[in-house]
This record gives sequence, structure tokens and C-alpha cells, in this order.
Amino acid sequence: MKKILTLLLSFLLPGIGHISIGRIAVGVAFFLSEVIVANCYAWLVLPFYRAADAFAAPDPAVAWKSSLAIGCFVLLWIGCQAHLVYLLYVRHPDRFMDEKELAFREGLRYYVRDELPEAIRQFERVLSFDPFDRDAYFHLGVCFSRAGRYAKARRRFRKCTELDDDRKWAEEIVDELERIREALKHRKS
Repeated sequence: MKKILTLLLSFLLPGIGHISIGRIAVGVAFFLSEVIVANCYAWLVLPFYRAADAFAAPDPAVAWKSSLAIGCFVLLWIGCQAHLVYLLYVRHPDRFMDEKELAFREGLRYYVRDELPEAIRQFERVLSFDPFDRDAYFHLGVCFSRAGRYAKARRRFRKCTELDDDRKWAEEIVDELERIREALKHRKS
């Protein structure tokens, strides 16, 4: 029942369904896109229709702009509905979170067993589910560091630092970066 209500909300006002399931950025993007297209139609097309004679054939340039604006509005609306159906029925958020947590646990398991390529693959899978997961960035950086891929490790640590608002991994990142500096020193010697 909740899914149907979410779809009805989105049917009436594109983007609201996304917001109601927690996909706020996507919902706001769909909503603002529809508002922008509607405003373009209102500002660029409607004044020409009002100024034209009610019984005359519309100017082809105005009719083309009108068709384009309406077409964009409809395509955005259909895209919003299709994406919401995909999220609700194909990639349900609960299953999505379960898969993300499973990939994270698998990544840790492979890391502990020192199977770094497989651990890297699992942590990258976590990031494919949630590109803002600071823990995955940290552990991915550690795996890259242990594998000797220092440039990639630094990039992952930098991204983790950007996302780490409460500085959960700050000390560990400093230690890892120091370890990378030492390894690079020994490599040059």
C-alpha cells in the first residue's frame, strides 16, 4: 500500500515520491527540472499565444517551441515515474542496503585473509551502492596501500577525509599516509 501511495504522490507531483523514500537529491532534481521546464513554457511560449489572434494559425516557430517544452515536460515526468518504479520494485532500498552491508562484510573478510584484489572489488561494490560511504573509502584506501597502489590509496583517503564530518578515521588516515611516505622513501633508496 505504501508503494502505491508513493507512486500516486509522484504521479501528481514529480519528485515527491523519491523524497518520500529517502532519495532526496534525486527527488529535488526531478521536481526542479519540471518546474524549470514549466517556467520556460510559461515565459517563452505562452506570451506569444496570448498576443496572437485567437482564430489565426499559430506561428510555426511558436508551435515548435511549445511542442519542445511540452515534450520535455512529458519525458521528464515519464523518466521520474520509471525511475521511481525501478527503485520501488526492482532495487528496493531494503534489499539495496542488505547487499551493501553484505559486500562490506565480504570486503572485510577478504582483507583479513589478505586477499586484497577481492577485498578491493568488494569495497568498490559498496561504493557502487553508496558513493558517500566513508568507511568503504577508508578500507579501500588501506587495501590499495597494502597492495602498493599508493596514488589510488591517497585518493581514497582524501575522499574519506572529505566525507568524514566527525573525524572518525582522521588518526588512522594520518597513520596510513605516514606509512605510505615511508614505503615510498624505501622504494627510492
